[in-house]
Amino acid sequence: MHKIHAEGLGFPEGPVALGDGSIAFVDLLHQSVRRFANGKTEVIAALQGSPNGMRMGPDGLLYVANNGGVAPKTLHEIKVMKPQISGRIQRIGRDGRVEDVITELPGVGPWRPNDLIFTPDGRIVFSDPQNWEEVADWSVSGKIPGYGGGRVFLGEPGQKATLLAEIYGFPNGLAFHPDGSLLVAVTLLRRILKFPWLGGRVGEPQVWCQFDDGTSPDGMLLHDDRLYVAGSVGDRIAVVDLNGRLVRSIETGAGSDPTNLCIEDGKLWVTLGLPGQLISYPL
Repeated sequence: MHKIHAEGLGFPEGPVALGDGSIAFVDLLHQSVRRFANGKTEVIAALQGSPNGMRMGPDGLLYVANNGGVAPKTLHEIKVMKPQISGRIQRIGRDGRVEDVITELPGVGPWRPNDLIFTPDGRIVFSDPQNWEEVADWSVSGKIPGYGGGRVFLGEPGQKATLLAEIYGFPNGLAFHPDGSLLVAVTLLRRILKFPWLGGRVGEPQVWCQFDDGTSPDGMLLHDDRLYVAGSVGDRIAVVDLNGRLVRSIETGAGSDPTNLCIEDGKLWVTLGLPGQLISYPL
C-alpha cells in the first residue's frame, strides 16, 4: 500500500533523493523545482520553460532537462507556457539560481529535452521526444501525422550537444545497464531499447523489453538487479530483471499516471503526474 506525501502539485516528475531524507522533484505546470522534507513541500527554484526530468550530477547539484515550455493538463490537453524558450539542460545551484549548461542542440526544433542521465565519465545523455504536444492519443503505436518522432543527445556543459540516435515513438526514460549498455524507454511503442555504449556513440539497438498494451514506459531507475519502470499511461510500475523480463507489476490505480521514481530510506518514491502527487511504497 502506498503513502501520499504531497498533493496538489502541477504534474510532478523527476524525483531525486537528496541523501538527507528529502526528495526533490520538478513541477512542469508550475515551472519549478520543489523539495519535500519533514512533511512539507517548498519551492527551491523557479524557471522559464518547463522542467521535465532531473538528476543529481557528479558535483552534487541538480540538473534539469527543460522541454522549453509544455506541460500536460490532462491526457489530451497540453498547456503551452509563455514565453517559450528553446529546450535545454540546466543546473540548479545550492542557492536556487538556475544556470543554462547545454543550449545548443543539433537538428530541427522544437527541442523538448525530457529526461537525462550521466555517463561514467560525467557527460550527459538526454532524450528529446520532439514535438510531443502533437500526440493527442497515447494509445496509438504507429506513425502519428505531424509528430517528429524523437532522438537522444549527448552533451557536456558549455558545449554543443551531438546526436546519438533518432528514435521514433517518444524516447523517454534512460538508464545504464550494469553491462554498460544504454537503456532507452520508448513510450508510444511500449518498449525499452538497449544500445551498446561505445564511449560517446551508440551501436545498433535491440528491443530489450517489450511491454503489453498496459505499460507505456516513462522514467526508469536501476536498483540492485532490478529496473523499476514508471508505466505512465498504463498506471503501473513494472519491475524488470537484468535480462529484460518482467518480474512483477505494481498497480498504482486508475488515472494515476506514474511518471518517474527514486529510492530513499527503504522506500520507492514515485511522482504521479495527472493527480499531482508524490507517493512512496515500502521496498
